[in-house]
This record gives sequence, structure tokens and C-alpha cells, in this order.
Amino acid sequence: MRLLSMRYRLIIILALAVVVPLIGSGYILIYSAEKAMNSEKESKLYGIARTLDASMEGDFESLLSIEAKSASHDEKVRLLNQRLSGVTEKIVSGNPGVGAGYYSKDLDCIITYGPGSEYDTTVGQSISQEHLGREVMEKGIPLTASGKMVRGNILNAMIPIIRNNNVIGYVWANEMTESIERQINEMEIVMYEGLAIALVVGLSISMTLANRVSNSVNGIIQGLSSLGNDLSQRLPEINGEFGKIASAINGMAQSLMNTRSHTEIIMESMVDGIITIDNDEKITEINAAAWSIMGLNKDVIGINYKDLFSGNAKVLDIVLETLRVGKKIIGYEVEFTRSDGAIIPISVSTSMLCNNNNVLGVVLVFKDLSEHKAFEDYVRRLDRLAAVGELAAGVAHEIRNPLSAISGSVQILVDELPKDNSTRIFGNVVLKEVDRLNGVIEDLLYFAKPSKHYVTSININELVENSLFLLLPSIKKEIVVLETHFDQSIETISVDAQLIKQVLVNLLLNATQAMPQENGKITVTTQRVIKGIEIIIEDNGKGIDQESLPRIFDPFFTTKDTGTGLGLAVSNKIIEIHQGYIRAESIVGIGSTFTLYLPYESGIKEV
Repeated sequence: MRLLSMRYRLIIILALAVVVPLIGSGYILIYSAEKAMNSEKESKLYGIARTLDASMEGDFESLLSIEAKSASHDEKVRLLNQRLSGVTEKIVSGNPGVGAGYYSKDLDCIITYGPGSEYDTTVGQSISQEHLGREVMEKGIPLTASGKMVRGNILNAMIPIIRNNNVIGYVWANEMTESIERQINEMEIVMYEGLAIALVVGLSISMTLANRVSNSVNGIIQGLSSLGNDLSQRLPEINGEFGKIASAINGMAQSLMNTRSHTEIIMESMVDGIITIDNDEKITEINAAAWSIMGLNKDVIGINYKDLFSGNAKVLDIVLETLRVGKKIIGYEVEFTRSDGAIIPISVSTSMLCNNNNVLGVVLVFKDLSEHKAFEDYVRRLDRLAAVGELAAGVAHEIRNPLSAISGSVQILVDELPKDNSTRIFGNVVLKEVDRLNGVIEDLLYFAKPSKHYVTSININELVENSLFLLLPSIKKEIVVLETHFDQSIETISVDAQLIKQVLVNLLLNATQAMPQENGKITVTTQRVIKGIEIIIEDNGKGIDQESLPRIFDPFFTTKDTGTGLGLAVSNKIIEIHQGYIRAESIVGIGSTFTLYLPYESGIKEV
């Protein structure tokens, strides 16, 4: 009985779901159609009225002869009717069922009203004071009206006759509303018939769907009853959406049968290490992440947890506290010694392992924090660099002014000395050193706050060649072999050419200065990569030790006996502004490789 009542409820719901939208959409369609038809009729009548207006040349006064201008009111009406009735008749004859005519504001009466066979008797009549035609003449705007007028119940479109910016009357075109209503009624009948057919079809489909749904539900209920007693049972195959439900239930039954294996898969897939310890302090489960983090190389299932964590007293204390008093510990950070002796930072969490109210032991979850700590160090380094940049800018500004004064004063003193005076050489040394200090200050200021960029589209191979040309004297002096490998398929790239040249010169000069006393070699390669280009500068110089390598881009850090430590810092800053990067690799005694990456779309703008 309950199943039958559900079937009937479904039929009612589906029927309402079909009937209500159909009736609502039918009403909207009929309303929209009526509105569209009335709008189309209005547009048509306005078009006829505008044609009447355009067909009258000049104004009413210009249509009368000189003698007629002094005629009586009725005579003027008669003469104007003679002149304009032909125009009116011609227009209405081409639009059956339409009435149209002219109205004079000065004579305050109808001049023509076609078709004349029906409405000639209205010529000379005045409209009432409430007639919308008076508003049309008063405001000079077109209007439509529907209702009882001179002709009867009509839809009337009226536009003012404007000559020399003066309203001299109005023209109209109208149509009996009976013909419009008749057309609308015919359209409604067709729509109502279509709705009736749609309702019958919809109700038939609703009953069919309701029967199908109830039968499917009955099959699912019976199948669930079988599953309650035996999980190996399966629901029968059902077509349609209920088939998906049946498949989902069958899948759930299979999942319940495989719960343990599924849990094991989850544990093996986790990136955090998981170890379970029973009440006898034995290891019962350990996942792959735990093996990797701890660096294990032997099976530990079944051993005492104290043996596993013998070299990590803090972890032992955490597990023991949870085992004895049930205390939950979350995110405790410790230094963990792996089986291979390596020490890594980890985060440890412990909680009781329970099945309902039964305590089964302890679950230990730990996470390798090596990458997290490295990122924190990187952030701290960035903060230090920002502070150094601000300090550098302040110091540079304070030094620049005294240097300018020193340079100017020394230049004056040198200029006043005779050219053969040996003291001039010391002044020139001072000026040269001041210029060198100014260069250092420029580097400091650029590192703190980059200046304007002058971006142009260049061929990177040509830029590298120009940079190498600048260093040819130094390369020849050091007796260095220079090899170049340029990728000719590289496209032009938009960069600040002078800044990139500064970076290239700096790196090439460093490579030249690092050369051995003999058999020195520098190799410069350009190549196209994904979304950009790479410039690779290799040398077989003395190399950089691994301790110093991470710091070579820090400001004021240098491995040279002389130098400011700003060259690579500023170079790195320039490449970062172009949204690229510099990667350095080096082995002591073998040489160094610096790789510059520049994207085609760097987004660099003038600042």
C-alpha cells in the first residue's frame, strides 16, 4: 500500500511539474505575442502617419492661394481638403482597414479623414478638449491612444506636423481594435490547443515515469534487504539513474568487504609517517613515509618501540606519556636522528588508538620539516637582504655628497697646478679613486632601489657578442681560450640592453679573473628554452667552495682579495627585475657554470 501511495504521489508531483510550467509559459507566450502584435501595429500606424506628414509639402497656409487666405473658415477647410484628400486616399487605399488624416491647429478641425467614403462627414469637426491630439500639438511629441474616438474604438497613432519649428497640427493613422482583438483571439486559440496537447502528452509521460521509478525503488529495497544479511549479495542491474544508485550500493558493499586493504592503501599513500604501537609497546603498523623519513633498512613490525627510537630520547618521552596517561600531543618539533646518522627536523603528534571505548594503543604521526625549515631560512635571508638594502641606500646617500665636494675641490687644485708639476699625479689618483667610489655607490643605490629601465627589443646573440668584445683585452691578457655556441633560432627579446650587458660583463670578468695560469677556457652558449632563453657561461677556473656558493649573491659577500661584493648581488637583482634567474654551479678545482634565464614576456616596465 505504501508503494502504491508513493506511485500516486510521484504521478501528482510529475503532473504538477509538467502542468504548472506549461500553463505559466503559455501565459507568458500569449502575453508576449499580444504585446508584440500591438507593438507591430503601432509601428505600422506610425509609419503611415509619417508618410502623410512627408507627403504634405509646406504648411496649410502655403497650400492656399492668395485669394483663399482671406476666405472664411469653412471655405479654407474645403479648399485644403481638396488639396490633401487625394494624398490621404492614396495612402489609406494601400492599407485596408486603416483610417488616416490631417488636423489643422489654426483651423482647429479635421482637414481630411480617409477613406473619404466612410469619414467625409467628419471633415471640419473639432476634437474634444480631452483628446490626446491636443497634447500632441501642445507638446510636439508623438502619442498613441486606444479607446473610443471620432471613428469609434480604435488604436490611434498621432505625430505632430512641425514646420519651421512650429507645430501647425497633427496627422494620424488608426485601425479598429476589433480587427486587432480578432487576430489575437485566433492566435490564443492556436496556443491553447497546443497547450492542451502538451498537457496530455506530459501527463502520459509522467505516469510512465512514475511507474518506472516505483518499480526501480522496489528492486533497490529488496536488494538492500539481501545485503543486510550477506555482503556478498549484489543488487540486480537497473537501467537509468537508479542503475547508478544500484551500482553505488554494490560498490559500497565491496568497499566494506575490503575495508582493511583500503586503509592500508591510504596509509601507504600518505606523505606523513605513521606508526601504530599496541598496549604491549610493540610496533604493529608502519607506512612507507615513516620508513623513508626514519631511513630504516630492516623490518620493525613486532619490535619494542623503545628499540626503534633508542637514539631519540624526546620521541620516547612523548610516546611514553601518551601510553601511560593518554595525553594527546600535536606538532611537537624535535631534532630526529635517522638510522644513517643524519639529523633532520620533524614534527611529532601522538594520540590514543581507540575502537569505540577500547584503547588499542598509540598512533604516532610525524612530518619531515626539512623543506619547511629551509623555506623559513630563505624568508629570513630575504628579510636580511631587505634590511641591508635600506642600510646601503642610506649610507650611499650620506657618502655621495662628501665625495662630490672632495672631487670638486681636488679638481680645482689640480687645474691650478702647472702642467709640469709632479703633484698633479696625486690629484689624478684621488679623482680616479673618487670615481671608483661613485661606481660602488651607484651599485649600492641600484641594489636598494632600481632606477629607470629602457626596454628595447634586441637579438641576445648580438648583445653577448658586444659584451665579449668589451672584454677581449682582458681575455687576451690572461691568455684565455674563448668558445661561443650561439643558437641562431633564438627570437628577439624585450629587455633593458644596458643592464643585461652589465650582468654579462660582470660574469665574464669574474670568469676571466678566476682562470688558471695556463690553459684557461671560457665557453659562452645561448639556447632557446621553454618561454625564454638561456645564456650559459662556463669556465675552468678555481671554482667556488660549497659553503660559499649559497651566499655569492648576498651583498658585500666576496671570495676575492679585492672587491666590494656587489657585482653578483646587483646582477642577480637585474635578472630578477626581468623575472628571470641566475643559477650557479661550481666545483673547486674544476670550474664554475653560471646560467642566466630570461623569459620572452618579462613584464618589465619603465619605473
